[in-house]
Amino acid sequence: MTAMTQETTLVQTKLFPESKWAEISGRVAEAFRMTTEEKERFAGGRIARLIAAIPFLAGCADAERSAVAHLGIYLLSTRETKRYFDTRPEDAVSVLERLRLGSNFIGGDKAIIEKGLCLLALNMVSDYKRDVEEDAGLGKYNPISAGAWDFESTVEELEYKIVSVTCEEMDEIAPIVEIPLDWWSPQ
Repeated sequence: MTAMTQETTLVQTKLFPESKWAEISGRVAEAFRMTTEEKERFAGGRIARLIAAIPFLAGCADAERSAVAHLGIYLLSTRETKRYFDTRPEDAVSVLERLRLGSNFIGGDKAIIEKGLCLLALNMVSDYKRDVEEDAGLGKYNPISAGAWDFESTVEELEYKIVSVTCEEMDEIAPIVEIPLDWWSPQ
């Protein structure tokens, strides 16, 4: 078997190939009338790609529609409508509460879905930790500084759930050691 044939076979076995991400991110970018620069940042964003990948990797029914809907909610949380998605004290009931609107799935592997949501939550919790001083200065609610969540134990719990589930393709998209360093919004 030649290297080209091996590479082609490998690409075809991916549940969420680069070509599918390019198609979805491109169409969503068009729908949100993104500039060329915004499209590039969006397509290169690990958080957005993970959001779109979860229903495919979990084998959910209607994965494309779920991916696009979840990306729409994600983008609304980062753009002109961001304030409607700001964290509130009632969101502290669960580290996954703020992901509720973008976590509707039809069927699929619940463990893979939870792994993906925990990776997103790990990113959010790390973002809260980074923003403690800024949020205080702005008078914004932050569950870390409010004492609703203990940063270290929350991260430990999320990391345990993430590493307990095997999904190599998700690990490639969103490595656990890198996801806390990413920004939620496409930068």
